[in-house]
Amino acid sequence: MIQCENLVKIYKTGEIEVVALQGLDLTVEDGELMAIIGNSGSGKSTLLNMLGGLDVPSAGQLEVDGKNLLAFDKKQMMEYRRSTVGFVWQNPARNLIPYLTAQKNVELPLLISGKKPAEMPPLPAADGSLIPAKTVSERAAALLDLVELSHRRKSRLTELSGGEQQRVAIAIALANNPRLLLADEPTGAVDSKTTEELLRLFQRLNEQLGLTIVIVTHDRLVSSFVSRAVMIRDGRTSSEFIRRPISLEGLDTLDDGGDAPDVPRHEVEERTVVDRTGRVQLPREYLDALGVTGRETMYTRLEDGKIILTPVPKEPDNPPEPAPAQSQEQAPEQNAE
Repeated sequence: MIQCENLVKIYKTGEIEVVALQGLDLTVEDGELMAIIGNSGSGKSTLLNMLGGLDVPSAGQLEVDGKNLLAFDKKQMMEYRRSTVGFVWQNPARNLIPYLTAQKNVELPLLISGKKPAEMPPLPAADGSLIPAKTVSERAAALLDLVELSHRRKSRLTELSGGEQQRVAIAIALANNPRLLLADEPTGAVDSKTTEELLRLFQRLNEQLGLTIVIVTHDRLVSSFVSRAVMIRDGRTSSEFIRRPISLEGLDTLDDGGDAPDVPRHEVEERTVVDRTGRVQLPREYLDALGVTGRETMYTRLEDGKIILTPVPKEPDNPPEPAPAQSQEQAPEQNAE
């Protein structure tokens, strides 16, 4: 679905240049639920804007759904944003019009696009059945049911909680049946309980719709809810977190045959990313343990299928001064004494 190669983005403000991305590589499979994690200023939001067609790279290659975004003109880019990709922002108000009801908010992108709901695939209901829609109103109602908010169809923005507003925003992002859903810090303005509920919703949408979902966040806990998380540091991918199922064989179960409560079903495995040029970013805690504070050299060797890095021993800051050499004339006197 997504193929990024050596992406570079440089922002210029007067005579100042800021490098947001510096040779980033990323591949996202069709139908994958993944997260891009990084601290503020790491380049993750810049990458999201490029994937959504809101910004263009300074150099590199970028393809989404088999389309070369760098070759698009303005008209093609607008059509891409309207039909291929859907957006969910951190602030739900960016998606919602406050004086419209939840139903009318979801209807709006359908009316603007001019697409016929009858030509769109039916949506799954909460009970697993499919809901066909012939009108814009029916399609909007089915989308609100999909995000479990059909009971708030007539509510306006001020009458909805933060989590409910975000659910309406997700329904709006899905209105035109996109192939890719981009979520920029979608849980940044809600509490921990609502965060988990929203992440469970993304999981369900990924499974039921086969939708490719990319979540940008600074919260590493999101990696427990996605199949893969990519860490970005200093404008490049540095590591990946892979979620793997844990075998529960041999664990005690409840009397009714259910699994033991509070038992984790997955474990998260961290892997370091090595790009095609051999560049690698070591975790900060590893560098701190080795006392690496700046640019330093290391010994590198290949041993038994492993690449081993060894710090070069540092010279002492104040080496001891060598003892003054003794003359041959003084030696006999000292020996005699």
